[in-house]
Amino acid sequence: MRIVEQDQNRLIIELRPVGLMILCVVLFLLFFVLGFGMRYVLPFAAERLGFPMAGGLGAMGAVPGMNILGYASVIPLLVGVFMVKTRRLTFNRAAGMITIATRGMLGRGEKTYPLAAFQGASLDRSRSSEGGSTYRAVLQFSDQNGAVPVTPYSTSGPGPSRTVNAINSWFGPVVQAGGQTVNLSGPEAQAAIAALEKLGIKIPR
Repeated sequence: MRIVEQDQNRLIIELRPVGLMILCVVLFLLFFVLGFGMRYVLPFAAERLGFPMAGGLGAMGAVPGMNILGYASVIPLLVGVFMVKTRRLTFNRAAGMITIATRGMLGRGEKTYPLAAFQGASLDRSRSSEGGSTYRAVLQFSDQNGAVPVTPYSTSGPGPSRTVNAINSWFGPVVQAGGQTVNLSGPEAQAAIAALEKLGIKIPR
Protein backbone atom coordinates (compact mmCIF):
# COMPACT_ATOMS: atom_id res chain seq x y z
CA MET A 1 0.00 0.00 0.00
CA ARG A 2 1.34 3.41 -1.01
CA ILE A 3 -0.24 6.80 -0.41
CA VAL A 4 0.24 8.72 -3.67
CA GLU A 5 -1.48 11.93 -2.57
CA GLN A 6 -3.15 13.12 0.61
CA ASP A 7 -4.64 16.45 1.56
CA GLN A 8 -7.89 17.72 3.02
CA ASN A 9 -9.87 17.24 -0.19
CA ARG A 10 -8.28 14.21 -1.78
CA LEU A 11 -6.71 10.88 -0.89
CA ILE A 12 -5.09 8.57 -3.46
CA ILE A 13 -3.93 5.09 -2.45
CA GLU A 14 -2.18 2.65 -4.78
CA LEU A 15 -2.21 -1.09 -4.12
CA ARG A 16 0.37 -3.08 -6.06
CA PRO A 17 0.36 -6.83 -5.21
CA VAL A 18 4.09 -7.40 -5.74
CA GLY A 19 4.18 -10.44 -3.46
CA LEU A 20 1.35 -12.14 -5.35
CA MET A 21 3.03 -11.36 -8.68
CA ILE A 22 6.29 -12.99 -7.55
CA LEU A 23 4.45 -16.01 -6.12
CA CYS A 24 2.59 -16.62 -9.40
CA VAL A 25 5.81 -16.43 -11.44
CA VAL A 26 7.68 -18.76 -9.06
CA LEU A 27 4.87 -21.35 -9.03
CA PHE A 28 4.53 -21.23 -12.80
CA LEU A 29 8.25 -21.83 -13.34
CA LEU A 30 8.39 -24.54 -10.65
CA PHE A 31 5.48 -26.56 -12.03
CA PHE A 32 6.62 -26.09 -15.63
CA VAL A 33 10.18 -27.22 -14.96
CA LEU A 34 9.10 -30.19 -12.79
CA GLY A 35 6.51 -31.29 -15.32
CA PHE A 36 8.29 -30.81 -18.63
CA GLY A 37 11.93 -30.19 -17.84
CA MET A 38 12.97 -32.96 -15.46
CA ARG A 39 13.28 -35.49 -18.31
CA TYR A 40 16.19 -33.40 -19.56
CA VAL A 41 17.57 -32.01 -16.31
CA LEU A 42 17.95 -35.30 -14.40
CA PRO A 43 19.85 -37.25 -17.13
CA PHE A 44 22.13 -34.27 -17.71
CA ALA A 45 22.85 -33.86 -13.97
CA ALA A 46 23.38 -37.61 -13.49
CA GLU A 47 25.78 -37.77 -16.41
CA ARG A 48 27.80 -34.86 -15.08
CA LEU A 49 28.00 -36.43 -11.63
CA GLY A 50 29.00 -39.80 -13.04
CA PHE A 51 26.02 -41.83 -11.81
CA PRO A 52 25.36 -45.13 -13.62
CA MET A 53 22.21 -45.77 -15.66
CA ALA A 54 21.85 -42.05 -16.35
CA GLY A 55 19.93 -42.73 -19.54
CA GLY A 56 17.17 -44.50 -17.65
CA LEU A 57 16.30 -41.33 -15.84
CA GLY A 58 14.96 -39.91 -19.05
CA ALA A 59 12.01 -42.27 -18.77
CA MET A 60 10.65 -40.04 -16.00
CA GLY A 61 9.36 -37.76 -18.70
CA ALA A 62 6.84 -40.45 -19.65
CA VAL A 63 5.38 -40.64 -16.13
CA PRO A 64 1.85 -39.14 -16.26
CA GLY A 65 2.23 -37.49 -12.87
CA MET A 66 5.15 -35.41 -14.05
CA ASN A 67 3.22 -34.17 -17.08
CA ILE A 68 0.28 -33.23 -14.86
CA LEU A 69 2.59 -30.93 -12.91
CA GLY A 70 3.55 -29.27 -16.15
CA TYR A 71 -0.05 -28.73 -17.17
CA ALA A 72 -0.81 -27.40 -13.66
CA SER A 73 1.56 -24.51 -14.33
CA VAL A 74 -1.31 -22.82 -16.17
CA ILE A 75 -3.13 -22.30 -12.85
CA PRO A 76 -0.76 -19.69 -11.33
CA LEU A 77 -0.48 -18.19 -14.81
CA LEU A 78 -4.26 -17.66 -14.95
CA VAL A 79 -4.26 -16.26 -11.40
CA GLY A 80 -1.62 -13.77 -12.47
CA VAL A 81 -3.59 -12.73 -15.55
CA PHE A 82 -7.04 -12.36 -13.97
CA MET A 83 -6.37 -11.44 -10.32
CA VAL A 84 -3.03 -9.62 -10.16
CA LYS A 85 -3.95 -6.01 -10.80
CA THR A 86 -2.73 -2.66 -9.60
CA ARG A 87 -5.55 -0.78 -7.89
CA ARG A 88 -5.73 2.95 -7.32
CA LEU A 89 -8.32 4.29 -4.87
CA THR A 90 -9.18 7.97 -5.20
CA PHE A 91 -11.33 9.73 -2.59
CA ASN A 92 -12.36 13.17 -3.82
CA ARG A 93 -14.38 15.46 -1.54
CA ALA A 94 -14.69 18.22 -4.13
CA ALA A 95 -16.19 15.85 -6.72
CA GLY A 96 -18.06 13.83 -4.08
CA MET A 97 -16.83 10.59 -5.65
CA ILE A 98 -14.78 7.53 -4.82
CA THR A 99 -13.00 5.91 -7.76
CA ILE A 100 -11.41 2.45 -7.87
CA ALA A 101 -9.25 2.15 -10.99
CA THR A 102 -7.65 -1.17 -11.90
CA ARG A 103 -4.80 -1.95 -14.29
CA GLY A 104 -3.74 -5.46 -15.28
CA MET A 105 -2.58 -7.64 -18.15
CA LEU A 106 -6.07 -7.66 -19.69
CA GLY A 107 -6.47 -3.89 -19.64
CA ARG A 108 -7.92 -1.18 -17.42
CA GLY A 109 -11.16 -0.73 -15.54
CA GLU A 110 -12.80 1.88 -13.34
CA LYS A 111 -15.74 2.00 -10.93
CA THR A 112 -17.13 5.04 -9.14
CA TYR A 113 -19.13 5.34 -5.93
CA PRO A 114 -20.80 8.32 -4.20
CA LEU A 115 -18.79 9.73 -1.33
CA ALA A 116 -22.02 10.86 0.37
CA ALA A 117 -23.01 7.22 0.95
CA PHE A 118 -19.56 6.18 2.19
CA GLN A 119 -19.51 5.16 5.88
CA GLY A 120 -15.85 4.24 6.27
CA ALA A 121 -13.53 1.31 5.67
CA SER A 122 -13.45 -1.91 7.68
CA LEU A 123 -11.28 -5.00 7.87
CA ASP A 124 -12.82 -8.25 6.65
CA ARG A 125 -11.35 -11.35 8.29
CA SER A 126 -11.27 -14.85 6.78
CA ARG A 127 -10.09 -18.02 8.49
CA SER A 128 -7.95 -20.51 6.56
CA SER A 129 -8.16 -24.29 6.88
CA GLU A 130 -4.85 -24.25 8.78
CA GLY A 131 -6.34 -22.06 11.51
CA GLY A 132 -4.71 -18.82 10.40
CA SER A 133 -6.42 -15.61 9.34
CA THR A 134 -6.25 -13.42 6.27
CA TYR A 135 -7.68 -9.94 5.79
CA ARG A 136 -8.86 -7.51 3.14
CA ALA A 137 -10.07 -3.93 3.21
CA VAL A 138 -13.78 -3.31 2.57
CA LEU A 139 -15.51 -0.01 1.77
CA GLN A 140 -18.87 0.34 3.52
CA PHE A 141 -21.73 2.23 1.83
CA SER A 142 -25.21 3.04 3.07
CA ASP A 143 -26.82 2.71 -0.38
CA GLN A 144 -27.29 -0.29 -2.67
CA ASN A 145 -23.54 -0.74 -3.06
CA GLY A 146 -23.28 -2.14 0.45
CA ALA A 147 -19.86 -3.62 1.24
CA VAL A 148 -17.32 -3.24 -1.59
CA PRO A 149 -14.08 -5.24 -1.18
CA VAL A 150 -11.01 -3.34 -2.29
CA THR A 151 -9.41 -6.59 -3.58
CA PRO A 152 -11.02 -9.94 -4.54
CA TYR A 153 -8.56 -11.81 -2.32
CA SER A 154 -7.37 -11.66 1.29
CA THR A 155 -3.78 -11.50 2.51
CA SER A 156 -1.99 -12.18 5.78
CA GLY A 157 0.27 -9.13 5.70
CA PRO A 158 -0.25 -5.69 7.25
CA GLY A 159 -1.35 -4.12 3.95
CA PRO A 160 -5.15 -4.35 4.44
CA SER A 161 -5.07 -2.85 7.95
CA ARG A 162 -2.80 -0.04 6.77
CA THR A 163 -5.25 0.68 3.94
CA VAL A 164 -8.22 0.78 6.33
CA ASN A 165 -6.40 3.06 8.77
CA ALA A 166 -5.29 5.45 6.03
CA ILE A 167 -8.83 5.75 4.62
CA ASN A 168 -10.53 6.23 7.99
CA SER A 169 -7.91 8.69 9.19
CA TRP A 170 -8.49 10.85 6.11
CA PHE A 171 -12.27 10.44 6.03
CA GLY A 172 -12.99 11.14 9.68
CA PRO A 173 -13.67 9.38 13.00
CA VAL A 174 -15.49 6.07 12.73
CA VAL A 175 -17.04 3.64 15.20
CA GLN A 176 -18.25 0.05 14.97
CA ALA A 177 -22.01 -0.29 15.49
CA GLY A 178 -23.92 -3.52 14.96
CA GLY A 179 -21.06 -5.01 13.00
CA GLN A 180 -20.94 -2.02 10.65
CA THR A 181 -18.43 0.82 10.35
CA VAL A 182 -20.09 4.22 10.81
CA ASN A 183 -18.40 7.51 10.01
CA LEU A 184 -19.14 10.02 12.77
CA SER A 185 -18.55 12.98 10.47
CA GLY A 186 -21.00 11.84 7.79
CA PRO A 187 -24.35 13.64 7.38
CA GLU A 188 -26.46 10.62 8.36
CA ALA A 189 -24.38 9.92 11.44
CA GLN A 190 -24.46 13.60 12.46
CA ALA A 191 -28.26 13.64 12.30
CA ALA A 192 -28.45 10.45 14.38
CA ILE A 193 -25.96 11.80 16.93
CA ALA A 194 -27.94 15.05 17.24
CA ALA A 195 -31.13 13.08 17.87
CA LEU A 196 -29.44 10.96 20.53
CA GLU A 197 -27.96 13.99 22.25
CA LYS A 198 -31.44 15.51 22.50
CA LEU A 199 -32.40 12.39 24.45
CA GLY A 200 -29.43 12.90 26.76
CA ILE A 201 -27.26 10.17 25.20
CA LYS A 202 -23.71 11.34 24.60
CA ILE A 203 -21.68 9.75 21.79
CA PRO A 204 -17.86 10.01 22.09
CA ARG A 205 -16.25 11.76 19.14
